[in-house]
Amino acid sequence: MAHAPKQSGPADELSALHAENRHLKESVAALRQTLEALALDRDAAAQQAVAASRGEIENLKAAVVALREALEALRLDKERQLQEAVAQGASENRELKNAIQALRERLDQALLDERERSGRERRAYEDELAQLRRTVVVLREALETGGRST
Repeated sequence: MAHAPKQSGPADELSALHAENRHLKESVAALRQTLEALALDRDAAAQQAVAASRGEIENLKAAVVALREALEALRLDKERQLQEAVAQGASENRELKNAIQALRERLDQALLDERERSGRERRAYEDELAQLRRTVVVLREALETGGRST
């Protein structure tokens, strides 16, 4: 037995339109929920990114503070080392000046001692020379007198 094609009437068309309308409303509702979920996910991701950025900013600020403190400590240490080097240089300078002064005094004393010794030797030489001259004079006289009486 063959089925006769159903005739679609206005009621069937209305029913189909209602079904399509319901299906479209459900699709719109589903899309709205998906869109709202995406918006919530996007907002959550943005808030997480902001929070992570804030955390990173705080970490960077802490690192900057730590680096500034380390740099200041390094500057103070270098300044202390420089002051110590200057003080040590001044101390060495004083020691060298004292050593030079002591050497000058020793040299002056050695020169004085040498001049005194040289003066004594010269006087002894001159005394000996004078005595030898006197001896020569006496011996000449003795020779002259001794040669005449013979």
